[in-house]
This record gives sequence, C-alpha cells and structure tokens, in this order.
Amino acid sequence: MTQHHDSNQKIKLGIFVVGGLVLFVAILFFLGMSDIFTNKETVRTFFSESVQGLTVGSAVKYRGVPIGNVSKISIRVTDKLVQIDMAVELKHFVSGSEQGQQRSDFKRFFQSELEQGMRCRLEYTGVTGMRYIDFDYFATPGQTLTEPPDGALDPDELYIPAVPSPFRDILKAIGTSLDRISRIRFEEISDGLERSLTELSGLLADPALKSTIDRINEAAENLEIGSRTVSRVFGEERMNRLMSLLEDDLEKVNKLTEHLITETQNAKLPESTSAFRAASNAITIGQDELANTLTKLNQTLDALTELADSLSADPSSVISGKKKPQIKGE
Repeated sequence: MTQHHDSNQKIKLGIFVVGGLVLFVAILFFLGMSDIFTNKETVRTFFSESVQGLTVGSAVKYRGVPIGNVSKISIRVTDKLVQIDMAVELKHFVSGSEQGQQRSDFKRFFQSELEQGMRCRLEYTGVTGMRYIDFDYFATPGQTLTEPPDGALDPDELYIPAVPSPFRDILKAIGTSLDRISRIRFEEISDGLERSLTELSGLLADPALKSTIDRINEAAENLEIGSRTVSRVFGEERMNRLMSLLEDDLEKVNKLTEHLITETQNAKLPESTSAFRAASNAITIGQDELANTLTKLNQTLDALTELADSLSADPSSVISGKKKPQIKGE
C-alpha cells in the first residue's frame, strides 16, 4: 500500500515537472524565442550622427511599412561610428503568389534597390522623441554607394548606406546662424546709431535748414503761378489759329508751285506768256500774304518774349498787374 502511494506521488511530481517545462517553453516562445523560427536577414548600417531615441527593438520600416526591428547597437572605437544591426523579416517581401522571399531572392532585390537610390535614415516617431530607421529612396538612381568601413562587414552580410537626417541639417543651420549672430557687434552698432540720431536731430533743428526749406517752397509756388500764367497766354485756341493760318499760306504756295509745274509741262510759247504773267502776279500776291503772315508771327513772338521777361522780373504782376514806372520827384 505504501509503495503504491509513493508511486502515485512520483507520477504526479513527474507530470508537474513536465507541465512546468512545457509552460516555461511556451512563455519563452511568446516572449521572443519565436524569433528563432522566423526567416530573417540581418542588414547593417553606420551613423556618424547622434542616434538619441533609437534603442534595441526600435522599428525598421520600408517606405513606412514595418519590416523588422533594431537588433543591436554598438560603437566602433576605431572611427567612432555607431553601428546598427537590423533584423529584417523576409515574410514582408512577397513575390507573386509566394508568401515570402528566400534569402537569395531578397539579396538580389536589396542590391537592385540600392542601385535605384534606396538608403536608410533616422526618423522621429511623432513628438515622443523616439526614433526609427526608414528605408526609402533618398538618393538619385545610379548614385555611387558609400563604402562601409574597412573590415566592418562579412562577405555575406547586407549593407545599406545611411544619409543624414533632416533634423541634423536643421540643427547645423541653426548653429551656423547663431554663430554668425554672435559675431555681430551690437554695442558698436548701437553707439553709432545713437550718434547718428543725435547729429540728425541737431541738423533738423538748424535755423538755416528751415530757412532754406521756406525759400524752396516759395520758389515752387512762384514757379507754379508763372506756369499757370504762361498756360493762359499760350492758350490752345490761339495756337491753333496761328497754326491754321500758317497751313493756309503753305497750301497756297504748294498749289502755286504745282500750277507752275503743270503750265511748264504743257507750255506753248505764244499762249504761255499770259499764263506766266498771271503766275507772276499770283506769286507776288502770295509773297505779300506770306510776308504779312510772317510779320504777324514776328509780332506775336515779340509779345511772348516781352511777357516772359515781365514774368521773370516780377511774377506777382500776373495778379497785381504791371507796375507803372515811377517818375522822379514824385
């Protein structure tokens, strides 16, 4: 009876131990041991910038699609580069009806995309400060690949060059701007500006400047008055009449010339004597009319000249009238 009882206890203990081991293996499987059975490929890259916010387990994405995670972060003491190893799951890359690519197929695809400009870059995950690695086409197709450091790769390992993150460029630009701003001598600029303002205030307060401005204003007003007066004297209607008279006289001369040419071409000696005499009389009459017209034009120009001289000597005469000359003794 005692032996049977001991045998049952051993059986129960064995079942308990086996059940515990199975549970332990299951827990390990769900906590990460399943990665052993996952078809993965390791891809390596190197960063010369800070990788703050990137940790083991951070996501690795291809054009925004999660394809794996960061498996290892280390520092190369020889060149101070940060080495990043990434575990890429091949099940995310399908070909036709296949559920996942084999390693050889993935390597061919990977090398082809590198030639098309695929590179990796650090990106931020929202505003949390956490970062991930993104595979995208940040370079132009056919661009020369950056070689990895000497001895950093095994022959069968995949390498993808890294490009600087845009945040790094922003920080560099800000640093350059702050450095340039710090070199500006604000104190000297402030002192020079203060001296300039003081000198400008003294110049504006100078009575001579105010007197000069008053004279300029007075001259401008006199010039405007003279201009209006000249405009009234040389009215458009009067100038049109004068030009019309000149045009009439020139037209008469032109007709006379044409008549003479016609008569000359059709001339018959016995008959042309009277015609030449009539033409001579017409020329004489035309000359007299032209002389009278030129005389009137000359008188008009003399009047304009006298008016201009009068305005130049006394612009106020337009309003008050021409002053009478004073007789001595009055």
